[in-house]
Amino acid sequence: MPRGGPILRPVCATLEALKLRFESVQRACLAAVEEGAAPGFVVGVAVEGQTLFREAFGSRQLVPRTLPAQAETVYDVASLTKAVVTSVLCMQEVASGRLALDAPAVDGLPELAGPGRDEITWRQLLAHASGLPAHRPFWARAAAAPAGRLAVAQLAAREPLVHPPGTRAVYSDLGFILLGWALERRTGRRLDELFARRIAVPVGLASARFVSLADPAARAELLAARSVAATQVCAERRRLILGEVDDLNAAAMEGIAGHAGLFSDAADLLTIARALISAWRGDGAELVARDVLREFWTPSGVPGSTWRLGWDGPAPAGSQAGERLSRAAVGHLGFTGCSLWIDPARDVTIALLSNRVHPAPPADDRFRRFRPALHDAVLDALGYDCR
Repeated sequence: MPRGGPILRPVCATLEALKLRFESVQRACLAAVEEGAAPGFVVGVAVEGQTLFREAFGSRQLVPRTLPAQAETVYDVASLTKAVVTSVLCMQEVASGRLALDAPAVDGLPELAGPGRDEITWRQLLAHASGLPAHRPFWARAAAAPAGRLAVAQLAAREPLVHPPGTRAVYSDLGFILLGWALERRTGRRLDELFARRIAVPVGLASARFVSLADPAARAELLAARSVAATQVCAERRRLILGEVDDLNAAAMEGIAGHAGLFSDAADLLTIARALISAWRGDGAELVARDVLREFWTPSGVPGSTWRLGWDGPAPAGSQAGERLSRAAVGHLGFTGCSLWIDPARDVTIALLSNRVHPAPPADDRFRRFRPALHDAVLDALGYDCR
């Protein structure tokens, strides 16, 4: 649907009728597994706070043995961490008055001082407009450091800019590594503790968590309690990655970072989305105040960018969100194959969990073709058209 086009409206009369129409979604997922777009998927769809569809397809693991995906399977959601953890915690800091979006980030992170970096604001970090590069393999340099978490953050703070702050958006893990570090310094608590106290407990999450690589019991507990999807057979770590973060920089930070590290099932992502939609509507403030959330979900205004603050929006055309989702929706993608899209005005949420990188990241575009087609199929199943 083009920007500024007609608003989609539901044409199904009952929830029972809606459920019957998900056969096209099922077919799309089964065909994608058969085609090899990914080993498997879990798709969750909620409308007006009710989960209408949550189903698993294919496998959560292929090597060294094949194991089926289940509706409750927990996935490494990768960069969804930026949206549902780091951005939400920043919203809370703004709501409390402890963080001013347009203040220089160097005030809270003096390590950021340097040419051009002095001018970076918290808003620019959240909008991927800080001028920092997309990625650097800090993990290789941090491996020899006595404190890997701190070493990665310090390296990110010292990285030269590739653009002047505020001039363009470049999706950057580095900015969110710094945001996570800043949150920890401001609060005196580690990011996993902040997530548990401020997000997971208030909204009643059951599975979502970080898995500390400094605590072997954390991974063992997850694997014992949950069905967990495997990610890569990692060349650098020389083993299958299961129950520990796939991202190498996050792994160097002991699995707890502002850009990656969260594990979750589909139900918990839908629960987080439900709480955020409630805040957007002003119905509840378990997580954040309405006005702050709406500011974070407003387009950043950076030229040519679809980014909000910690969240993305669908591009006018060719978006991974598909063509039928409202262009006012917000969402995020994860490298492992996970995504979350929320249309707050229509109270529709679509969670897609996948381990497309298992046993190795794909070299073709099958998954990129599947994901927008899935979202369009979900909107069809919900009975939305362009009237």
